[in-house]
Amino acid sequence: MTRMSIFEVTALEKPVAATIEIPGSKSYTNRALVMAALTKGPVTLYNPLYSEDTEAMIACLRTLGLRIEISLDRTIVHDDISIIQNKSYELFAKDSGTTIRFLLALLCLTPGDKVIRGSARLNERPIKDLVDALRLLGAKIVYLEKEGQPPLKIHSSSLCVGGEVAIDASMSSQFLSALLMIAPFLDGLKIGLRGELISKPYIDMTIRGMREWGVDVLQMEDRRYHIPCEQHYRKNQYTIEGDFSSAGYFFAIAALTQSVMTLKNLDPYSTQADRKFLNILARMGNEINMDDHGITVIGKQILPLSLDMEDCPDQVQTMAVLAAFAKGTTKISGVRSLRLKETERVQALKNELAKMGIKTEDTHNTLTIYGGAPHAAIIDTYGDHRMAMAFAVAGTKLPGMKIRHPEVVNKTFPAFWDKLRSL
Repeated sequence: MTRMSIFEVTALEKPVAATIEIPGSKSYTNRALVMAALTKGPVTLYNPLYSEDTEAMIACLRTLGLRIEISLDRTIVHDDISIIQNKSYELFAKDSGTTIRFLLALLCLTPGDKVIRGSARLNERPIKDLVDALRLLGAKIVYLEKEGQPPLKIHSSSLCVGGEVAIDASMSSQFLSALLMIAPFLDGLKIGLRGELISKPYIDMTIRGMREWGVDVLQMEDRRYHIPCEQHYRKNQYTIEGDFSSAGYFFAIAALTQSVMTLKNLDPYSTQADRKFLNILARMGNEINMDDHGITVIGKQILPLSLDMEDCPDQVQTMAVLAAFAKGTTKISGVRSLRLKETERVQALKNELAKMGIKTEDTHNTLTIYGGAPHAAIIDTYGDHRMAMAFAVAGTKLPGMKIRHPEVVNKTFPAFWDKLRSL
């Protein structure tokens, strides 16, 4: 989509029946790119997502010297980290949290002096707990500006093998995922948890991916993870499953407009966190069907609920928009991690729902929405792709909804507006 300042969503005049092809998962694509870089190549990734986040990962790996070939339906990673030379590197992760966190761990295995930084907003997001864990494993990492935040300089070329480390993953599950993915290079690593683990389904996704690449992860009863020694990533081709985060917006449109939406390219048994959004829609009274042709939501109603969404935080904005139409009070808990995302998402939601005439209240970890009769508004997106897509859902019901800076969807779902138009 070409850059523009505002997009007016066309409301549906009546319920529709539609089939939408969902692109590959961003979370799986970036994990697969990291694991491919840790695998003796070449590795062909089928159905990858091409978006700002995944392009940031590819650009950083290319800067390190890896040859990566891109075509319409596949990405071929020809090299692995063994080709990285002992020289200086400047890496830019743009606004991608997965890129900067996953690569930080990977860079501790490679020669040279590596500087990695992100956009202004990404450089404000926390990374200290991952840095602390890597330092315990012998990493030499320096903060270049503010303690606890990027940019960072990494001097390490190896880490301790056969050791044990504890990590606090209460800020982001990506810290633990980053350690898990490099663990086969540490020959028998054990990882313990300090504090509460947030967004556990994303850890399940990492572990599932590692197992599919031939690396077993043992989950111990005492909240420890053990990656046994003498394991290696072994894969020459891998297919990326469809993205439930992207699908969630169309599932929500089905429920809101009482339409029938069939989403293709999704694994009904996926470990992706946002698959849980289907359970929420079912609790609201909508019908969910799964078969070989895809996942279908038959929209029927929007009911107010009390929910804990800590395990699927990327759908909180979508849920908050739906709650604006529910006749009653919806309370969403588990929202604390949203305050550290692309924007302060809880405050952003409160601001934009207020424009639509919807009252909200919040605590550090809860958001309460008093639903009823929202009206159309011009929505600010705060540089956040999920703000744009979540409020676009409302536009399929309310004529006159306008989204500022709609190009922010390029971060994870560049085809979003085209697929919305197809309805």
